[in-house]
Amino acid sequence: MEQQQLTNPVSFNGRGGEFFGIWIVNILLSIITLGIYSAWAKVRTKRYFYGNTHIDGDNFEYHAQPIQILKGRLVALAVVLAWSISSNFFPVASMALLLVFYAALPWLLWSNARFDAAMTSYRNVHFSFTAPLKQAYVTLLGRGVGALLIMMTYIGIIIAVSSVSVVTAVLMGAGAFVLMSVIYAWVIAGAHQFFTNGYQYGDWKFSADLKLGFFVKLYLKALLMGVVAALVFLLIMFFGLMGSLDMTQVLNGDFSSLSENLTGAWLMFAAYGVMIVLSITLTAYTTTCIRNYIFSQLAAKHEEQADVEYQFMSKLTVSSYVWLVLSNFLLQVVTLGIARPWVMVRTSRYLADRTAVIGDMSHLVARDEASDVKSAVSDEVAQAFDLGIGIG
Repeated sequence: MEQQQLTNPVSFNGRGGEFFGIWIVNILLSIITLGIYSAWAKVRTKRYFYGNTHIDGDNFEYHAQPIQILKGRLVALAVVLAWSISSNFFPVASMALLLVFYAALPWLLWSNARFDAAMTSYRNVHFSFTAPLKQAYVTLLGRGVGALLIMMTYIGIIIAVSSVSVVTAVLMGAGAFVLMSVIYAWVIAGAHQFFTNGYQYGDWKFSADLKLGFFVKLYLKALLMGVVAALVFLLIMFFGLMGSLDMTQVLNGDFSSLSENLTGAWLMFAAYGVMIVLSITLTAYTTTCIRNYIFSQLAAKHEEQADVEYQFMSKLTVSSYVWLVLSNFLLQVVTLGIARPWVMVRTSRYLADRTAVIGDMSHLVARDEASDVKSAVSDEVAQAFDLGIGIG
């Protein structure tokens, strides 16, 4: 088992200045061709980032063809246009399309995972996603519908209780946030379990035993952190405003003293900033914890090589990830988007530098598996609606 002690860090060798040239050309040609070149731009970008990501001296490759992306992008555009037109002119049709979209959501996510995996290779061996579509519907749509029914039932109980005891209804209303966190954890845990265990590298299968308890504790802790932070800031605002407002006017519903007072105005402005930072921080907290946990549980195994197993490691920290997200946002705002290439490169380098494969890579002998995945339609539709989940 000596091979399990060897750590192979992931590295990213791309450069912001180098990618800036590619990025500029991609934008210019996409504008000149009225967006048609965007399919080629996506492939060039993917190949640049995959080609600069290495493990044990070998890089990844991206194999999708631009014409595949273009066909999928045209279908995605048609879907988005149909949605926009129906929502503005045919509300009933819009509702029907919404139901169709939710019914197709598991298929979109499943197909997206299959396409992305099939188009990716390492050492000339392709990845694949082999989880059955039926399982996608049971896990994703089943849990989603179950979560909705539970919350609707709970809300119905609160309404019924409110006619008997308002205090009890209020307490149950506060408890709804806890219930929502638990249900959300249940849905997310199922989704990650489904996708993590569906990937393969050639004839090597990825697997991870993800515990629901981890996700429940994580989201309850995030909820508690958010509530405490919000209460602290509200108290600071309250005492700050106490000395700058005419409380008699405020109690009478007259907030004119707030608009006339710089301190109050600055505190209100600060409230928006705090809400944004708090949201980013809590998202960073859950993102880093989930990624680190999944990688710690993840393993790649081969049926015929029981003595060889590869494990994985992720070392993201909340503080560094928050700084990455905030600084990336500020860079793009200050430079009016020109810093986008540097943002993409530094994000890829950040993730790579904190990821590693544990095991002797010289023992990695994989047989490439044939794949019939050729269409990028679902991939483009999923990206049009910002959908996607998998091993990050």
